[in-house]
Amino acid sequence: MILSLVFKSLSMLFLRKNLAENQNFLKFFVALLTFGNLFILAWYAFLQEIFGEDIFEALVFHFVFGVKGVGYEEYILPSILFLVFIYVCLKSLKYFINFLRGERTNFIEFLFGLILLSSSVYVNPLFLDLNRFLTVSETSIDNDLFYDQKISYTKENKNVIFLYLEQIERTYLDEQLFPDLTPNISRLEKEAITFTDISIPKATNWTVGGMAASQCGVPLFTPIASQNSMSGVDKFMPLAKCAGDILNDAGYELHYMGGADTEFGGKGKFYSTHGFSSVEGWKELKPMLKNPNYRSPWGVYDDELLDLVFQRALNLNDNNKPFGLFALTLDTHHPYGYLSEPCKNKSYQDGQNRILNAVHCVDMLVGNFIEKYKNSKLYDSTVLVVLSDHLALKNTATDLLNKGDRKNLFLIFGKDLIPNTFNQKGSLFDIGPTTLGFVGTDTKGMALGRNLFFEESIERDKLDEVIDNNKKRILELWSFPQITKELVIDSANKIIDFGDRYIEYPALILLDENIEVSRIMFEFYYSLSLERHVKRLPLDQNYIWIDKCQIITGRQTSDNEYCVQFKNSKAGTSNVWRANNSTYPKEQIQNFFRLIE
Repeated sequence: MILSLVFKSLSMLFLRKNLAENQNFLKFFVALLTFGNLFILAWYAFLQEIFGEDIFEALVFHFVFGVKGVGYEEYILPSILFLVFIYVCLKSLKYFINFLRGERTNFIEFLFGLILLSSSVYVNPLFLDLNRFLTVSETSIDNDLFYDQKISYTKENKNVIFLYLEQIERTYLDEQLFPDLTPNISRLEKEAITFTDISIPKATNWTVGGMAASQCGVPLFTPIASQNSMSGVDKFMPLAKCAGDILNDAGYELHYMGGADTEFGGKGKFYSTHGFSSVEGWKELKPMLKNPNYRSPWGVYDDELLDLVFQRALNLNDNNKPFGLFALTLDTHHPYGYLSEPCKNKSYQDGQNRILNAVHCVDMLVGNFIEKYKNSKLYDSTVLVVLSDHLALKNTATDLLNKGDRKNLFLIFGKDLIPNTFNQKGSLFDIGPTTLGFVGTDTKGMALGRNLFFEESIERDKLDEVIDNNKKRILELWSFPQITKELVIDSANKIIDFGDRYIEYPALILLDENIEVSRIMFEFYYSLSLERHVKRLPLDQNYIWIDKCQIITGRQTSDNEYCVQFKNSKAGTSNVWRANNSTYPKEQIQNFFRLIE
């Protein structure tokens, strides 16, 4: 961002005096580049305020999987500042054009100024991030780095509780930066197995990204770069082997509890795809609250949530069946955090830093939770993992956090575990396989993660390269449903039922030479329309297209009437039917697409 502004400032030194009064088109062009780039820089800063560093991965992911339940109140001030900046820029445009009124025209100086101005656009961090997001490496993959193994289980499996603490990173435990901020967690970690050097890999620094990394061993890439929106697909990375899948295979009953809406960021789809029988967020937990009106902008306050989680753990423990309970707190969400009722009259130091007040409060609540766990019957049979979902995003303590060695929190508690501190390097990818080793599996690794007791973590200075080289493979974890028996068009719910799976329509289903689904495209916000996608397809591409009849046929029809088009491009044949609760048996589909010229 600074480099872009430097180039822009230098360009003005050459452009201002080399644009004559009557060169209106050039003035307009320079103004467009200047203010357009300023707008994009402001937009980038605004997005950083919300999403942190992995802007496009997080931005596209949340648009695809939903932002329902977001705490909009947190972003009112940044939104106002952004709009004020745009207003000031627009009001300044006239004065800027007058500012460019020079007395002479030197072509060489003008050209050099224009190159500097163009360079300021080229090095704009938003465009650089966009290029990285859209790049899918075709480099050959070193399969030894992508761990895939069969998992075996012992007869005596421990229960497991994963307690994700929203944006509470290990840095908050640094007594030099934050004296007495987290006295309870700092004291209790001496009774746990502690990993002090857990880094954050790329494409993981938001909640669901951190959950996917710590449970599946992969970063959260969304296949939008290849023109595939997953917004209409029913499964979340179904080909990934995650902790939930492994525990489910071992007969565990799996529950997720979080204070926010499960639709926000696709958490509901993630957990329901990977073996969880119960997935509960704000809507599901609200009836269990003592006061249904007691909620933060994001959902359930942490004091209520932790009470519900603890009671659920006790209930599951009574079932005499191994269980996994995964939970996520909320009160320390950036930028300011929220205070649960027990902390309304408590503050950290002078109380001026709101996020530190929230962290101090959650330290007390989590400390109480751990103490209750240790003093209950859970302690004998259950491993408790306390961890960050990801590093803290920009908040009122960011300047202090940046002075420390920023790492994730990763603590493991259990009656039979010998407390110890491990300073070896690791990443979020390593949390899943390392933890599974404590609950009765023999896993030594999982995708890009390693069990830190048996294997070394992937070298940190090579990790980004390994991720980039495996990006194509990671994107392939988002599989598409296949036609097993028939396709059923459910007009009432606007879905296409494949039998065991479904997608939403409008949709464009591409078929390979074996009449297998190779890709599904959906219309998604800024993406191309399906009509334009169809026009861009290779001449020999077979497809099934479900869209409004008017779009498919080009003829005026009812706006709510949908049609299905089968197109055998190799045979040059096409059929269109109205999509009114229609059923297409697999044999009919195969016969149509096996026609030859």
